[in-house]
Amino acid sequence: MRFKAVVVFLLILAISISGLGAGRKGDKFPLTLKVVFSTSYDDNILKYSDRDLDRFETNTETFPSEIITTDDWLNVFGLRVYRDFDLSRHLKFRPYYAGKISLYAVNQIKNYQSHNFIGRLAYRNRAYFSLKYFYLPSYYLRIYKDKDWNVYRGAQFDLFRPAVSLRVRSPWAEFEAEGGRELTYYSEYFTEYDAEAFFGNVSASRTIFADLSLTVGYGFKVSDNIGFDQVGAVSPTDPTVDTEYGDASYEEDQYSLEIAYLLPLPTDWKWRIGLNVQHSERFYQSSLTSLQDPFHVGREDRRTSFEPSLTVSPASSLDLELRYSYDRRRTDSPIPTVSPIKNFDQHSIEFSVIYQIF
Repeated sequence: MRFKAVVVFLLILAISISGLGAGRKGDKFPLTLKVVFSTSYDDNILKYSDRDLDRFETNTETFPSEIITTDDWLNVFGLRVYRDFDLSRHLKFRPYYAGKISLYAVNQIKNYQSHNFIGRLAYRNRAYFSLKYFYLPSYYLRIYKDKDWNVYRGAQFDLFRPAVSLRVRSPWAEFEAEGGRELTYYSEYFTEYDAEAFFGNVSASRTIFADLSLTVGYGFKVSDNIGFDQVGAVSPTDPTVDTEYGDASYEEDQYSLEIAYLLPLPTDWKWRIGLNVQHSERFYQSSLTSLQDPFHVGREDRRTSFEPSLTVSPASSLDLELRYSYDRRRTDSPIPTVSPIKNFDQHSIEFSVIYQIF
C-alpha cells in the first residue's frame, strides 16, 4: 500500500505540474523536473558471503532465507524537481526534492523507496549553503535471530540523515564540507541494533584539463549502538551464525576518488566516461568478551567499491548512462569463523535514462 500511495502521489504531481504549465505558452516553466528510470542486474542482493551463497544454493541453510533468489533485476522509477528563487541580486534559494521507488523483479520483499530534500542558498554562484534531509523507510536487510523469542525474522530499518553542507568555488578548485547525523532504527524485534551516528565529509574538485575533472574526498563516521546500550544482560553468541547482536559501535574512515572525462569526439552528442572509487575502514569498539560478542570484538572491516561509467547525452535534456559496480568487504577478526561469514563480493550493471521534462 505504501508503494501504491507514492506512485499515485507522483502521478498526481506530474499531471498537476503539466496542467499548470499548459497556460504559460511562450513562458519558461518556473520548475525544473527530471524523470529517472534505471534497470540493473545485481548478482548478490543481500550481500551474502560465499558460505551463505553456497548454503542458499544447496538448500542447506539452518534457517531458510525469505528471498527467492540471491540475484535479481531491479527497476527504479524516480523524479527530481527544483526551482530557483531570486532573493536579491546576488542571492538565490533553491528547494530541491529527489525521490525514487525501487522494485525487484523476483524478490519483492526487498522493494524500497527513498526521499531526499535539500534547501540551498547560493551567493553569486560562488558559495552554496545547504540544509539536507534524507529518508529511507522500511529497508529490508535479511533474516536474523530474534533472541527475545528464539525465532528468525526479517530485519528492517528506517534511516534518517539530516545534514548541512557548504560548497565554495575558487578560480582553481571547488571545495565542499558536510556534517550531520545518521539515525538507524530497526523494527520492533531488533531494537538492539538501533544506532545513532555523527558523520563528516570534505572534498575538493578541480578541472585539470579542459575536459578532465578530478574529485578527492575524505569522510568519517562515529556510530553508537544505542540499542545495545539499552540492553542489560548480554548472553553468549554463536560465532558460526551471522548476527549483529552485541556492541556494534564503530569508528570509520572513508576515502573517495572520482574522475570524469568528456571525450573529444566530432559529434554533437556528448560522451563522458567516469570512474568512482570508494574505500572505507571500519573499526568496531566492543569491549565485551569474544564469547559474548564474537562478531564485533577486535573486528575491522575494509570495504571498497569500484564504478566505471559511460554517459551519453544526445541532447541537453537527455542523459543515457551505463554503469558497472563492484563492491567488496573484507573482515579481519580474532574469531576465525567471522571473516568467512562477513566477507562478500557484489557485482551489478545498470542502465539509466534521465530526461528533463522542463
